Amino acid sequence: MSRTVTRAALATAAAVSALSLAACSSGTSSSTASSDGSSSSKHHTIAFIPGCTCDPYYSTETQGFQDAAKAAGVTAIVQGSANFQASEQIPVLQAVVQKHPDAIVIDPTDATALAAPIEAAVAQGIPVMTTGNNVNTDKIFTAIAASSVKGGLLGGQELIKQAPNGGDVVFVHIKPGISSIDDRDTGFKQSFAGNSKYNVLPELYAGQDSATQAAGLVQAALAAHPNIVAIFASNVITAEGTANAVQAAGKTGKIAVLGYDASPQEVTHLQAGTLTALVSQNPYKIGQLAVENSVKYLGGDKSIPKDQPLDPVVLTKDNLDANQSALYK
Repeated sequence: MSRTVTRAALATAAAVSALSLAACSSGTSSSTASSDGSSSSKHHTIAFIPGCTCDPYYSTETQGFQDAAKAAGVTAIVQGSANFQASEQIPVLQAVVQKHPDAIVIDPTDATALAAPIEAAVAQGIPVMTTGNNVNTDKIFTAIAASSVKGGLLGGQELIKQAPNGGDVVFVHIKPGISSIDDRDTGFKQSFAGNSKYNVLPELYAGQDSATQAAGLVQAALAAHPNIVAIFASNVITAEGTANAVQAAGKTGKIAVLGYDASPQEVTHLQAGTLTALVSQNPYKIGQLAVENSVKYLGGDKSIPKDQPLDPVVLTKDNLDANQSALYK
């Protein structure tokens, strides 16, 4: 996920602000403008469905999508569910299909559950692309996301740098089936493969996207495994819970703790030392690229690659100032 909303073409700056706020709730917003800011009678309509409206990742991606839509002179529709749940996202997708946009961009909440609804949209003549999480269908015209496997690998390598003497390490997950987080877990394990100094403990599954749930799991793990030297928190919410648990256990500065994504709260924890590194996916850029690729496809460019992985960025206190563009809004 790291997951947010939504990581439009309006005529005035005030309207842009209003649209951004609308994107942070379960609802729909749209606007139309040409590239010079004037109204256009001939334009595309592109819809964006984030994973939820509950996460800074998606709000940052939405802002990039809206800004690019305004620059391209297309109508932007943004509609998302309040929670990161396939059962909530599928009805949103079906409602958006009824608006008959020229293209749909979606960050699927579940690789399997969203496959059939996406294929149904394509069957109605609406091209679909994904951002962030993957989906189990070849009917999309492209997928753009920061490589989660690489992000997990880079994050694990950063933890090794910060805890070079070895010990127990653990990955804090939500639940299996979220493709991006499963991939981060894969990359995390790859970073420690063959390194006998480290013992990779079983994943901690919070079961839901809850900072409180994640904190409880991490607190219990720290009590049960006093040799934990590094923790990889897989998204914004688990990072928040992990940082709180580390602080409560009096382990700040004693354990290397990496949080995935770069929300304002995570950056605060990084500066305070309760998180010691972050991995940013640069969702603003992903939102921009979603519009650019949709416009190209609608313009007849069928040479767009099916998969467009982007490189994530590892952030620490030392390089934070040089990477402000990678921070989430």
